Amino acid sequence: MFNPEILLTLNLNQQLFTDPRRIALLKAIEQTGSLSQAAKQINISYKTAWDAINEINKLAPKPFLTTAIGGKNGGGTKLSAYAVRFIQLYDLLTQLQLNAFKILNDDKVPLDDILKATAKLSLQTSARNQLYGSVKQIKTNNIAGFITVKLSDEQTELKVYITQQSVERLKLSEDKTVLLLIKAPLIELNETSNNNLLVTVEEITTDGQWSEIAFVLPSGIKLYASKLTSEVEQLALAVGKQTILSIHPENIIVATLI
Repeated sequence: MFNPEILLTLNLNQQLFTDPRRIALLKAIEQTGSLSQAAKQINISYKTAWDAINEINKLAPKPFLTTAIGGKNGGGTKLSAYAVRFIQLYDLLTQLQLNAFKILNDDKVPLDDILKATAKLSLQTSARNQLYGSVKQIKTNNIAGFITVKLSDEQTELKVYITQQSVERLKLSEDKTVLLLIKAPLIELNETSNNNLLVTVEEITTDGQWSEIAFVLPSGIKLYASKLTSEVEQLALAVGKQTILSIHPENIIVATLI
């Protein structure tokens, strides 16, 4: 089994800033409130610990440690708020690296697209449909408008309603990669004036009252709709049947990496 050991090392000005041992030292300081106790906890000498902290403080843009001298609760050493946030970021980066190797054997995940890879690594949403594509057209006024997104199959296009504020906040531009999120109940099983798609029913799962229908586009992209079983029966949907479904532009959420 492929279990790589991730040892994240950060250098500043070509000098060692942090590595796993220094992070362990910082965490021990936060836990014990003492540099000497922290050094003992991770089995290094006090001088080694002192030198490491001294180097970190010299390189860091903000102090990593705060020291209290005497007082009601006695003296001690603790991490600054900046240092606490830094450790959280370090742990997050380490976890992302570990997660990255989990998708190495999944040939369906393109590693040349940062949005798709990142979404596979860590993004979890309640939207049943997560579609990747690129922006092909933006038509908005000062308030709102629409963008046209061509999906990853390079065939299917969807029109998405969006505010001008969101266009600016997401820094949307033509050819930018985006992720479209659509909840299954919001997919309509009929033809309308917007985003009509020819699909084939691939699978129907039901609990009696509700049914989830898996559709497939001619290109192979899958879409999922959740509807009352009575509606599915009324439309006589069955595996292998072709039909038209539609998605209102206002029911599509756009996500991207800024």
